[in-house]
Amino acid sequence: MIRIATLLALATALLGNAALACGAVPARKQPQPAVVPAHEHLDSPLGSTVTQGVLAVKRLGGEPLGKDFIALKGRELRLRELTIAPGGSIALHQHDQRPGVAYILEGNMIELRGPGFTPRALGPGEVAFEGSDVVHWWRNDGSKPARALVVDIVPLGTP
Repeated sequence: MIRIATLLALATALLGNAALACGAVPARKQPQPAVVPAHEHLDSPLGSTVTQGVLAVKRLGGEPLGKDFIALKGRELRLRELTIAPGGSIALHQHDQRPGVAYILEGNMIELRGPGFTPRALGPGEVAFEGSDVVHWWRNDGSKPARALVVDIVPLGTP
């Protein structure tokens, strides 16, 4: 006999997956995975101040850099996969000594980079380099989730 709690958990999982398959954006009240360090977030009327619709942030690995580059002791080269729902966004932020590169695997993302914040569409196979002091935000204006590989240099142990 299946318990009520098991049925409720199964129904919740199925409904959540169905909503994601339809391109639904998770409610803002749901906690979002950390995409950008809190100290890099900016408040501005020029860009999104909310990170929303982040379906997954998967850490794929990291490599300490101190052995090869003494000046980078305590830092690592990190690789993550981000999945952003249609309508989702990564809030306006400034790269603070965190250079990186984003490679779009699937879907489409719009990057809005200061100072002019002119929209730049990126699709599969396209890249955005993010040097220190870059100020930008991202949004998925497409009809399906977007996935990107993001490589950056961060302090050791950063999730």
